[in-house]
Amino acid sequence: MKKIIWEDDFSVGVEELDRQHQQIIEIINTLSDKPRLFRRFQNVSSALMELTNYVSEHFLLEEQLLHENGYPNLLEHSKKHTLYSNKIADLCQGSLDGKRDVPTELINFLTDWWINHILHEDMQYKAFFKERGVK
Repeated sequence: MKKIIWEDDFSVGVEELDRQHQQIIEIINTLSDKPRLFRRFQNVSSALMELTNYVSEHFLLEEQLLHENGYPNLLEHSKKHTLYSNKIADLCQGSLDGKRDVPTELINFLTDWWINHILHEDMQYKAFFKERGVK
């Protein structure tokens, strides 16, 4: 499975958000290294619990910073976070239902979603934060 390699192009210019993005990528890469984790739901559950909790904290901080600074596209950005959370819940339910393709589908979704989200969605607020001196 493909890994995400952190590059400077991923930086949104806000240290804490960049640090969180790096940690999320690290967790995803760990999951992609260990497909055997997905053989039993307990392992899926504990591996995804760490990611889900961390992502929830990240979304909360990101949306708080966007709100505090008056980001005009906050609602649209927040909706993308909600869609992500719903998809993850759906994939987790698939694990419970015993679908064989869920681990691969899950890792591919996580990898593709986070690369796209950081490079396209989050980059939309990079200049906005820079103009306001948010670091």
